[in-house]
Amino acid sequence: MAVTILLEFPVRPDAENVDEVLKFDLPATAAYPGNESTEVLADDTRPDKLFLLTRWSTPEAYAAYAAWRQSPEGATRLNEIAAGAPTIHHFHTYLRF
Repeated sequence: MAVTILLEFPVRPDAENVDEVLKFDLPATAAYPGNESTEVLADDTRPDKLFLLTRWSTPEAYAAYAAWRQSPEGATRLNEIAAGAPTIHHFHTYLRF
């Protein structure tokens, strides 16, 4: 069963390298085994937040990715632009049309 992850993180108001950091980090996310899609969403009413939406082939694929991101090899640069800890939401498809 596929799993969708929505990572919501606050962006520092003084962060000037947001695109650079995302373009550095996210190709590895998109290329990680089991990743089916990766996109960054912005809410025009909340410019202080960005949302990373990823879809994974299985919960195990996401768990392996999340573990890798906690390792030195998988470290990200998000701390350069984040104003705080992210909120992570896990979803599964309930209905599809």
